[in-house]
Amino acid sequence: MLGYNLLLQFKKNFLTYFILLLLTNCTTIGFHQDKVREAISFGEPISFRVCVIKEKGILDQDVWTLFEVWNEELSLYKLKAEPTILLEMERPGFYGSDILEYLNNTRMPDQCDRLLYLKGRTWGDIVFEIFTLGIFAGIGLKLEVQGAVEARTNTKGYIKAKYISTIQLIFTSPKSTLIHEGYHLLGCGHQLFMKECYDRIRDVKLLITDPERDPNFFPVINTSGKKILKRPF
Repeated sequence: MLGYNLLLQFKKNFLTYFILLLLTNCTTIGFHQDKVREAISFGEPISFRVCVIKEKGILDQDVWTLFEVWNEELSLYKLKAEPTILLEMERPGFYGSDILEYLNNTRMPDQCDRLLYLKGRTWGDIVFEIFTLGIFAGIGLKLEVQGAVEARTNTKGYIKAKYISTIQLIFTSPKSTLIHEGYHLLGCGHQLFMKECYDRIRDVKLLITDPERDPNFFPVINTSGKKILKRPF
């Protein structure tokens, strides 16, 4: 009976994690609709500049590799992200909320359209991963966050760019996390199917011709639908 109960608990936890995977950790932020996307005109090819802040242990080559994969996804929309490594630094705090607070208080450099923080992996992270895996195994609650984008302007965010030996690697990776958060940096939210996101990316690209746009800034429409036409603080 005990073994049967443990099996039921495992199935319940796995189903919970799988649903969370679909909603929060999938490669994109919804299921692709190829025919719908191919019917949309995304205009001319456009590049935008992403300034990168990275932690110690993340190599420059790691950055280039991540962006190569992200740009494969962006090519669907005739977009390309061009990375510039700004600096290497110690983490401003342990939690993702600390990183977002740091980014919100960091002025967007003039040469940047987006600001991306690459979180590394410390001994403290390893202990936290083990703890969160224990919570997941016990009650099916997922506490570990792989990345996030601030919702005020959708121009600043972070991803967990380095982790190994955790169950998350079965389902996700730094590459898929960047693609996921990359959609948020273009103004997309979560949805079951991606039609709304396709429309948002098209509309963002159309803002290039808006006369009120800062000509030195790639615009975005934030989560609330507000047009961000000038470089935020």
